[in-house]
Amino acid sequence: MGLLLPVGVLAQEVALAVEPRTGALELRLGDLLEEERFREALDEGLPLRITVQAELWRDGLFDSQEGGAEWRATVLYDPLSRTYRFRATELATEQVLVSLEQLRLVVLESFSLPLRPSRRARYYYLATLDVETFSLSDLEELQRWLRGDLGPGLAGERGGVDGALTRGVGRLLQRALGLPTLRVRLQSPPFDFPGEEGEA
Repeated sequence: MGLLLPVGVLAQEVALAVEPRTGALELRLGDLLEEERFREALDEGLPLRITVQAELWRDGLFDSQEGGAEWRATVLYDPLSRTYRFRATELATEQVLVSLEQLRLVVLESFSLPLRPSRRARYYYLATLDVETFSLSDLEELQRWLRGDLGPGLAGERGGVDGALTRGVGRLLQRALGLPTLRVRLQSPPFDFPGEEGEA
């Protein structure tokens, strides 16, 4: 459902859905976090970053983009306590979880984007889901973040040439080292949004 260019996962495992009343975007992960490559990376102490970049499009003769937003989360496994530490960009504190199943549920519950249709029309969402391990600079940034020092990279300011260069180098390192990554492009089914009550 809604999977374009599948990479390493079955189409039915990862998908977008829409909450019919509000038109809000919902994410379905299936067993993605239980995949062997990501589970092993976590067990080895490699943090995982989950990023969703989404766009809301109005469906028509000429489709038009109505908005875009990004959601990020970080997962780190602590082998001593056998717990997973999770934090999304919107959360003030991290959550400590005892299983991958619990982690999956918390990821889905935490997923939220400020994208909503604003008028009566037919819409759909496009999104890119990235699951990746960190580069060395990301690991240093994560340590600062876990100490409460929200640097620009994890506080939602990864823009500009420096940010693009850092991400590019990080991806090259990940490929060279054979670290697990996943990029999936998704599209929601088209949906009709009724608009506000009384809207013409």
